Amino acid sequence: MWRLTLRTTLARRARLALTLLAVVLGVTFATGGLVLTDTSTRLLDDQFRTATAGVDLTVRDAVAFDSAMGVEVARDPLPADLTARIATVSGVAAARPQVRGQGLLEVDGTAVVPSGTSLLASWTPAPMGSFTIRAGRPPAADDEVVLDEDTARGHRVRLGDTVTVRATDTARLRVVGLAGFGDRGGLPNSTVALVTLPSAQRLLRLGTGVSEVAVVAAPGVAPDELRDRIGAAVGVDYEVATSRDIAAAGAATVRDQLSWLQLVLLALAGAALLVGAFLIANTFSIVVTQRTRELALLRAAGATGGQVLRSVLGEALLVGLTASTAGLALGVAAATGIRNLARVFGVPLPAGGLVLTSRTVLVAFAVGVLVTVGSAVGPARRAAAVAPVAALRQAAAARTGRIRAVAGALAAAAGLAATAAVLAADAPVPLLGVAALGAVGGLALLGPAITPALVRLVGRPLAAAGVPGRLATDSAARTPRRTAATALALALGLALISYVAVLGTSVKSSVRQTYAEVITADHLVESARNEMLGGLSPAVYDRVSRLPEVAVASRLRYGHWRDGDMTNALTAVDPATLPRVTSLHLTAGSLAALDGGGIVLAEHVARDRGLAVGNDLSMTFSRTGTRTLSVVGLLRDGDARALATDYLIALDTFARNYSEEMDASVLIRTADGTDRAAAERAIKAALADTPTAQLRDQAAAVAGRTQAIDQVLGLVTVLLMLAVLIALLGITNTLALSITERTAEIGLLRAVGMTRRQLGWMIRAEAVLVAALAGVLGIVLGVGFAAATVRALGRDAPTVLAVPTGRLLVVLAVALAAGLLAGLLPARRAARLDVLAAIGTP
Repeated sequence: MWRLTLRTTLARRARLALTLLAVVLGVTFATGGLVLTDTSTRLLDDQFRTATAGVDLTVRDAVAFDSAMGVEVARDPLPADLTARIATVSGVAAARPQVRGQGLLEVDGTAVVPSGTSLLASWTPAPMGSFTIRAGRPPAADDEVVLDEDTARGHRVRLGDTVTVRATDTARLRVVGLAGFGDRGGLPNSTVALVTLPSAQRLLRLGTGVSEVAVVAAPGVAPDELRDRIGAAVGVDYEVATSRDIAAAGAATVRDQLSWLQLVLLALAGAALLVGAFLIANTFSIVVTQRTRELALLRAAGATGGQVLRSVLGEALLVGLTASTAGLALGVAAATGIRNLARVFGVPLPAGGLVLTSRTVLVAFAVGVLVTVGSAVGPARRAAAVAPVAALRQAAAARTGRIRAVAGALAAAAGLAATAAVLAADAPVPLLGVAALGAVGGLALLGPAITPALVRLVGRPLAAAGVPGRLATDSAARTPRRTAATALALALGLALISYVAVLGTSVKSSVRQTYAEVITADHLVESARNEMLGGLSPAVYDRVSRLPEVAVASRLRYGHWRDGDMTNALTAVDPATLPRVTSLHLTAGSLAALDGGGIVLAEHVARDRGLAVGNDLSMTFSRTGTRTLSVVGLLRDGDARALATDYLIALDTFARNYSEEMDASVLIRTADGTDRAAAERAIKAALADTPTAQLRDQAAAVAGRTQAIDQVLGLVTVLLMLAVLIALLGITNTLALSITERTAEIGLLRAVGMTRRQLGWMIRAEAVLVAALAGVLGIVLGVGFAAATVRALGRDAPTVLAVPTGRLLVVLAVALAAGLLAGLLPARRAARLDVLAAIGTP
């Protein structure tokens, strides 16, 4: 039987080619996601290990937590005498002060704004320094700078040229050297400016303070032992950490920022494989039906039902193994493509060689084989049940079982009940995922029962167009199980695209509407890079607020705080000026009371925590540890969303608990009688020395806030097209297989006068009909669950449902056009059938 299985598979390799391709694409997606994740992890680990190479310990200001939401917290500078104290500790071979901070480069008057950091650091020679001179020499005077080789090459900077470095202070420095980082020419997506220690202290206004002290242990002294000695010498106000711990923490911080991409890739891989599973099951079901006589003859010749079962599953196993091998190879290549695609959408990933682990290989084969064999179990069981007498007659048309229909109705009802529970009660939003699975499962089971009616309804325009359209509609309705499985595979991909489109548009519309209602400022100044914690120098506020064209300027700052095991964000505001540039609605308490060191909460936070005005909230800050703030007001949820967080404190409270001094936004109301154009010119002139500060109107401000949403949704939509591609292959595969099954029917149609052209249009019309059915089902499912999600999210903050009708119509049109293309090859094959030979086919 195994030899027969192998021969059967090879003899019908064209029949399984498209099914094989579907599995290959699914495995490729899963493998590519894993390779990309492993590669990013390895490269980040290597990067941070390189950054700490040659250093055993690092002494920094102590904080309650190192990072939050993928961002490292700022630390206070260390006193100048600390380095000398550390150097006297027994076992210390060397101790060197280091300074690092943000320093924007300007080349020929043009700001160099990378997607990552603009690093300004003091030069540290080897072996304690992580940068090595590739050309020129290290900086020796305070007016000299060393740039990373990548930045110099990218902006045509040569030794001897002069560049501008803008930190807290600004200086023009002469380039005396070019540096590399490990085996690279610099840090990924960053610029690096290395200067002398006094120059770094001056530019960052640290006085005699330093950022950290790098320590090298004496020979024979273990770093862990030396850490304890230094800790005892300097006290609990300072953190002494080993280089390996700092490297691991730094890599983990960056990985946190990219973790969402791994989840997206794995989720989309699951979607692609689910669509592929429908295609595989459909293909094997058609194949088994077509081989009924062959399988019955095997049973008549003495083969047992178990042998037939193993034969069909063996065929699936061969397909799965072949597809997994090809998918693994393509997945490695796809990782590079996904990485480049992510960069196009503004998601910077580290560059370097790809990493293929044994885990990825095992997952590739497990996924490919399990999906293929699992999808073939049902058809294999039906094949094993074929009676020998079936060889003597034509196979009967498949019937829809009542048990299947009842099970489908129950699954769909369960999905509707879960959706209703989320909408009507306080059930968790993730329950909608369970509801979606119930709806998809119900459709899969109910599909054969409801497909004939749906096909005739959707196919009315085709039926009215002529005989080929009517025949196509009848053909699709006559084989409901096949049509339903093929359409549902495409519907799943289109449903996901529709869901993403509606949800993204709704969130953006809600942000835009809320922002317009709450923010009444005439202008805003924000960082062009949309940094999470700001990016505006305090000098921006100082200059803008002094302009005669400006009546009031109010600044916002953002910070993170630890809430048990969770991390939350907060907004720092000026209670005196904020009401003049916003329209806030407090339902209890007073914004002015923030000056006493209290906190204002969004209504839903107070409700969930059981807090009211006068209660206390315990908060852990990285710099000052756990503090208790009194609740002095409750803010309407939509207003809190406009200010980006659910927690508001005063700028004075922020200064006591945070080291960060960067503003996120400056809200501006112009003076009465001032011309808008004149105010804009004055503000832009005040911002001339701060290239990353950008003057925006409300539309631009909303665009900056929703940029991340656009990036994620754009990337997800492009990647979802893979699932749609797999489903379209299913249409091609199903129609190609059905041509063999309908050979006699096609021959008879040709014999009674149907032309090749009409026959081709009939097959293509059937493909378009399946795509149209899938489009309607997919868009209805996607929009329905997106509406439920928006409604559920609206429990915490007002969220409006916005349906991008134009985009959804484009999705439907693309699906129909793709369906037409999917029918080209099957139509061509049908048109080429010999009429007499076709009529004689049993």
